[in-house]
Amino acid sequence: MSDAKTQQIRTGPHPLALHVASATQNWAGAATAFPLFQLGGMQLHPELKQQADKLQKELAGLDQEETLLLIMKKSQSRLSDMLAGINAYQHHPYVRKTQTVPLFCQTGTTELRDYGADLPDDAPVVIAVPSLVNPAYILDLKQDHSFMGFLAAQDIHPYLLDWTAPGQEELGFDLEDYILNRLIPLIRAVHGHHNKKIHLLGYCMGGNLSVAAAQILQSENILESLTLIATPWDFHADQPQHMSDITGTFLNMEPLAQNNQAIPMNILQLFFFSLDPTLSDRKFRRFSRLDPKTTTAENFVAIEDWANDGASLAPMVARDCLINWYQNNQPQRGCWRIAAQSIDPGLLTLPGHIITPKSDRIVPAASAKALQEKLPHFTHTKTPGGHVTMIAGQNAKTTLWQKIASYLK
Repeated sequence: MSDAKTQQIRTGPHPLALHVASATQNWAGAATAFPLFQLGGMQLHPELKQQADKLQKELAGLDQEETLLLIMKKSQSRLSDMLAGINAYQHHPYVRKTQTVPLFCQTGTTELRDYGADLPDDAPVVIAVPSLVNPAYILDLKQDHSFMGFLAAQDIHPYLLDWTAPGQEELGFDLEDYILNRLIPLIRAVHGHHNKKIHLLGYCMGGNLSVAAAQILQSENILESLTLIATPWDFHADQPQHMSDITGTFLNMEPLAQNNQAIPMNILQLFFFSLDPTLSDRKFRRFSRLDPKTTTAENFVAIEDWANDGASLAPMVARDCLINWYQNNQPQRGCWRIAAQSIDPGLLTLPGHIITPKSDRIVPAASAKALQEKLPHFTHTKTPGGHVTMIAGQNAKTTLWQKIASYLK
């Protein structure tokens, strides 16, 4: 749902059947699991053991039959709340209103939008690089809540790189192609236009691509600084034990085995779901309790629309991420190679800023910390929020945007 012409009734969250089936299975199984939990026969995450032990003691003196009935009622209530939240989301009246942002440059299907065309020549210049997987407009979410617009209002000249859907040429791209043939030429174009050093800012996977670009461009001395937001580096840190099985399963899916077929967004949504299978249940239960007329509810819908939007992905890019990053952990092991160079953040000499959220389930804290350790001279900011809410949440303007703007100035 990226413009006002989109039909009001939403069909997400995608894939809808999986989200509903998972929540149904989890809550329907709660009562069944209770006796096993009481007997100490459940396999628990090590971090939950202390809580589980405490809960077992608290339940020891209660009537088991009454407790079982309470669990069944609570499970039914929570599932109903989750379904009510989804229904409220699907029928919420919010529609994202797009604004016309000047196109500075386009290479293939990759666009660079200029959000500061009216700013003076002496304004600091920054290029924002989002992930290849989700839409770029998370950094320009709403007209009254836009990170790009905020930077421009602070007299910082922002450009937003929008990868868009892969065209015929990009269908054959891997990560190296996107870095060398899209990102770096656009950085050079902005530098040449302004004739001064520019700031580079990468969000999520865009941070990884920006690290590689910064290393390759280091000898040209055209970058002023590098800002990395929620950027993963150690892809094995704090990941579930079944992650290798998950990536193996996805690699065996037919779309990922084809070189001439884009990977649909629904396939990618399956992978994100596997990282935190109960996330949709938790967030839609919370949403069911919100007044739909509030700004909080509208912001939730805006972010959820973004999360369910997005173009397809070039197949070799998907395999690069799954094999080279999630399976083989090449960045952390020092063997991720771009342009015949091993990408090593420790080689970077330019100043920078690393920003990590306090509760990121997409990029675990240990994964981002691995990058921080390789860049000890970078400023580090830990900010409230999760992977998305840190940069686009209702409070992001005060908790993070101002800090980024202060650094870029």
